[in-house]
Amino acid sequence: MSVVSESERHRKPPPRPTIKRCVVIPASIFVGEDRRLATLRLGLLARYLAIFRVEEVVIFGKGDTLVAEVLRYAETPPYLRRRTIPLHPLLRYAGVVPPLQSPHHPPSVKGRGFVCEYREGIVLGSAGGYSVVDVGLREPIKVKGASKVGERVIVFLDGEPRIVSRSEVPYYWGYSISTAPDLRGALNIFRDYLKIATSRLGTHLREVSGELALKAKEKSKVALFFGEREKGLFELAAEEGLDVTGEFDYVVNLVPHQGSFTIRTEEAVPIALALLDYILAE
Repeated sequence: MSVVSESERHRKPPPRPTIKRCVVIPASIFVGEDRRLATLRLGLLARYLAIFRVEEVVIFGKGDTLVAEVLRYAETPPYLRRRTIPLHPLLRYAGVVPPLQSPHHPPSVKGRGFVCEYREGIVLGSAGGYSVVDVGLREPIKVKGASKVGERVIVFLDGEPRIVSRSEVPYYWGYSISTAPDLRGALNIFRDYLKIATSRLGTHLREVSGELALKAKEKSKVALFFGEREKGLFELAAEEGLDVTGEFDYVVNLVPHQGSFTIRTEEAVPIALALLDYILAE
């Protein structure tokens, strides 16, 4: 009888979610805090995003770019960071960021991780319908498809290597990062999504979970919005003259009777994603 091991070194990546998951967080969640500790927490947040197959992150509002810089660093395959991420003071403690181990971060020869027929790369040169791409192997490879020098691309390696679009990859392939000037701007980005606000003042999730799951499957795109530790979404919305109940499809309380006086944003995100994953039951 064959024995299935949970500690196998390699396996196929998970599929792309049928319901797209997006996370929206304030840029100011770590303003004034120790940079080394904030960097570590953001590295863990990046892992939560990958674990629950989040495909898009929007960072809104004023504050430094620490959140965007660290999440972008964590999402970039390690072998591409030297070419794509310039030295930056905000990345001084990037060494504490844990490995993402997502499908587009292939393992080392003796490492553990997902293996598949796609790899991320950076275009080094392009001419005559072909490009030379660094995909993290011993030498850059020649692939079919033209692209701009310096552009990050996905390469399909089976048969004749070629550049493909993200939509052609059948696996979960990490998250993109964009910014919005304020909460209003973030809401505009997700106009066609099922928009869920997380708040201690919201309806208990168990009361709307069935209805929410049906709506999510209808829309096929869900955006989870989070506030700060000191200011929840109600306060952030009020500062912009927005009505939370009018702007969002649902306002939910994820942890009724929470045992800690506050829940930090980086704590609320994995709680919300885990509950959403359970509710959607893909």
